[in-house]
Amino acid sequence: MPVSAESQANIYEAAARVAFEVSDPSLSLLLDPRELPRSTGLEAGGRVGADVVADARKRGIFKGTCEPSLTATKGTARCNAELPGYVLRFSPVFAQRGDTAEVYMYAQRYDTPSSGISETLRFERAYQVIHAADGWRAAREGRVPKEIRGEKK
Repeated sequence: MPVSAESQANIYEAAARVAFEVSDPSLSLLLDPRELPRSTGLEAGGRVGADVVADARKRGIFKGTCEPSLTATKGTARCNAELPGYVLRFSPVFAQRGDTAEVYMYAQRYDTPSSGISETLRFERAYQVIHAADGWRAAREGRVPKEIRGEKK
């Protein structure tokens, strides 16, 4: 389903709003501009368009971008940012029926060079989003098991 850059950024924002308390000023979310692959694992599946990244940043939810290592399996990701937080990586937007779409989000905690080391935390969720008069809203959230994303139990 082709969606505009603005709609894609809005869909990413809708997913982030369900997963995190985005109004918390101590929360820092970064956007990974690499798309999740259509298959199992975390290899780069494509890139989010620069216009989508710009629109997502303009919305204020994402404080910047970061591309953590795809091969490091231990430890917390490192990103250059003001605060430690979470880096979010999304799938392409998948069409369903009518004004409904689905997107997958992979979140991982990150540290900054000056923040010290925190406990590793990673999770993936699937979101069904619906188009409403004021934008996209997450209607359903589902868990994605570690095995699906290529990690051991």
